[in-house]
Amino acid sequence: MTAIHPQLMWWASRATGMVAAVLLVASLVWGVLITTRALKPIDRPVWMLAMHRWFSALACAGVVVHLVTLVADNYVHFGWKELFVPGASSWKTTPVALGVVAFWLLVLVQGTSLMMQRLPRAAWKFIHYFAYAAVWLTSLHGALAGTDATNPLYRFFALLLTIAAIAAAVIRIVIGTTRAQAARRRARADART
Repeated sequence: MTAIHPQLMWWASRATGMVAAVLLVASLVWGVLITTRALKPIDRPVWMLAMHRWFSALACAGVVVHLVTLVADNYVHFGWKELFVPGASSWKTTPVALGVVAFWLLVLVQGTSLMMQRLPRAAWKFIHYFAYAAVWLTSLHGALAGTDATNPLYRFFALLLTIAAIAAAVIRIVIGTTRAQAARRRARADART
């Protein structure tokens, strides 16, 4: 009978953290593509929304496994307090706190998304913008607390994820601004007639 490797939970935690980060960025990108209709000639809104929700749900599941495996691991001591209270960890306090805040932002965005039909659209939309902050904080958390941050392959993929998130934010700003300007022009034209 073989014993379980003593670092199995640490490896699982690192892997699920990375996968959750990829899924979080994928959800952000899909959300922007839905909102802006940047792929309008070829997109399918119902499918895009389903994928956005799927990426979000999987990202949340990945974060849960990341947290559970951190508690189960003995490499660095993490209790529930260290995982849910920013600044409570004595190991890399600030980078871990960034991850904790990203977690709570994710809970806020996901929680309000589940109650979207019961919330005023403007409130839901405002809260949904915190997804951008969750992605940036997650990126910083991985870069500063992640033990793989010095690995060239990790850095390459982290750079790709960062570029994808920045591109999504730029698309959201540019297309969102263009649409808002067009709506104001239409409103002024309607007011003149």
